[in-house]
Amino acid sequence: MKYAVMFLLPLLFPGLKPASFHQVFRISTVLSPTALPSNQIVKDLDSQRDDPGQNPSPEPKAAFYKIACSDCEYFTQELEEMYHTNIDDIEILGYILEQLKTKGCLENDPTIKMIQARFDALKAGIVQEDDPEPFSADEVDRLVKEGNAHEAIRLLEVAIERETDSLRKGMHFLQIANIQYKELKDFPEARKNAYRATELASREGKTYLLLGDIYLSMSRNCGESWQERLAAVAAIEKYEHARNIDSTVVIEANRRILNLGGSLPLREDGFLRQVNPGDKVLVGCGINETITVRFQ
Repeated sequence: MKYAVMFLLPLLFPGLKPASFHQVFRISTVLSPTALPSNQIVKDLDSQRDDPGQNPSPEPKAAFYKIACSDCEYFTQELEEMYHTNIDDIEILGYILEQLKTKGCLENDPTIKMIQARFDALKAGIVQEDDPEPFSADEVDRLVKEGNAHEAIRLLEVAIERETDSLRKGMHFLQIANIQYKELKDFPEARKNAYRATELASREGKTYLLLGDIYLSMSRNCGESWQERLAAVAAIEKYEHARNIDSTVVIEANRRILNLGGSLPLREDGFLRQVNPGDKVLVGCGINETITVRFQ
């Protein structure tokens, strides 16, 4: 099309100089980092943007293109590409809309409607990120079964950040603690997240059952019989608390308590340490919790 018109111009306007032919298709620009191809543009500062009588505005941050063409479809694709590479720049979007409308594109054109919606959103300051994918418990279970515990924990941590309900957030912490306890054998981290679960879901007996189980696992690294037995007391106290607040875990709590009867401290060991029943003692082994001493 360009070359056909350039061929006809000398015939229609015999006095027109050859250098002027190119002015018909001249594209002036203050170029952004994402410019149109160089063979389609010629650089030209847009010095007419400031209102008459006012001080010149600061140097514009974006590119402005003057496209000398009257066919909407001819340059819609180019401007649409410019839109996608400058989607958050309200200045450029405003320019693109102006060009599309002044060059014959109808306002109900899909491209104009798309760009106009983005422009209006930026102007109103209400642009939002895409809605996050909903939390999937099945996906977490699948990852754990496949041995990808760390990715399962990551998904749960993302869910915690997005969650506003304290109980559901607490149950996510409980899931993380379970994975760290059973799959990763990371007892200190499991203990930390189980405590977070008790703070947010304080009436859920499962959180205290898990804490008791973690204490028993940590007791195996105490290296000393007295501390191991004190850790058993700490676990029993968690099981007792679980059955007191949540009737749904009574059977499980009682079973655990009965199994630990032979793991309680011996009375003679307490006598040697001048510790009596009912005394308050700090449990070591990383548990760091004060318990009330009881003997077998």
